[in-house]
Amino acid sequence: MKDILIEPKQIRTILHNVSICCKFNQNEWETVIRVLRHDGLLARTSFQLEKQDLLDGLPPYAKKHLKNAAKLADNQHSSILFECEQIRKSTNQYATRFYLLKGAAYVFCRNNTSLGRTFGDIDLLVDKNQIKGIESTLLLHGWLHDDIDDYDIAYYRNWAHEIAPIKHASRGSVIDLHHNLIPPVSGRAPKIEFFTENAIECDGFFVLRPAAMTLHSIVHLFFNEEFPHGLRDLNDIHLLITQYNSENFWQDLYDLATTCGFTLELYLACRYSRRFFQTTIPTELIAKLEEKHGNRLSIMIWDFMFTRTLDTKHPLYGNWTRSLAVFMAFVRGHVLKMPFPILIRHVLHKSYRELVRLLLGKSFFSKEETP
Repeated sequence: MKDILIEPKQIRTILHNVSICCKFNQNEWETVIRVLRHDGLLARTSFQLEKQDLLDGLPPYAKKHLKNAAKLADNQHSSILFECEQIRKSTNQYATRFYLLKGAAYVFCRNNTSLGRTFGDIDLLVDKNQIKGIESTLLLHGWLHDDIDDYDIAYYRNWAHEIAPIKHASRGSVIDLHHNLIPPVSGRAPKIEFFTENAIECDGFFVLRPAAMTLHSIVHLFFNEEFPHGLRDLNDIHLLITQYNSENFWQDLYDLATTCGFTLELYLACRYSRRFFQTTIPTELIAKLEEKHGNRLSIMIWDFMFTRTLDTKHPLYGNWTRSLAVFMAFVRGHVLKMPFPILIRHVLHKSYRELVRLLLGKSFFSKEETP
């Protein structure tokens, strides 16, 4: 650990007090850039520095990497706008609303969270009754499913809240087509109309209203088993809360979380957003959430798990406690998503296939060789 020039706490501080970057020397900048790029936060930091007129005063090495990251993010946003237009043209025969989620939604509504936000796919929410027709239409227009086995197909069709991702054959764009926000098999999938109510139209698509957008980001993060971009996603929540902070926003957010059964996820988001980024959150809301979920033992377990799984994932900071926390979060996420009998079946099937792949190679399960 003696070679670490920048501690994780300093990385977190950059994301809510970017002016500390002005104090870094060349060696420290090398570490900062490596870590922020690894966590998908380099472009966001670049935009924050530029917004405060601090970018041009940085050392040439840092400025070069930060500006390049911002250009790549801008190019990705332009690509997303183009891809969404292609989706709209391909599916214009459907009289249904297309709701953009997560990164694409931030880009379309041009909120503060969009600045420097990078992402790998386009998340779309559509009416469940029309999802098969929309999927078929997109497949006719160049998007393709990856080669997945019958078990995974059944998993997506019967248990998940989305179909298997589809990727455009020539452009490489990836669409995740959702009909809900979490798997119905979990028993906690909300009535989607609670989220889509009062959605906002943006260039032919719709984005969720601020409270619903924020709660979806919260649920997506804390109702999950893997956190490859945990720090970025928690920072998204911080930025959403900071931008939309108002009495009406907080009331809508709390009411929606209560109605849909996500007050625990809201509590965890508030707790760790405050801890990581000093997010301003009404004390009365914290008090109400702590009254519901402030069990001391649970908090100790959550703190051990989430302070590590939501922090930077750069290998520079890896240790056994982080590995244990990641494993605990992985198990927790699967338990949340599946009833125990289905979970056991799922784990056994995946373990069997992984073992066979290790012993006999990936081609063993290829469809071409299946009798």
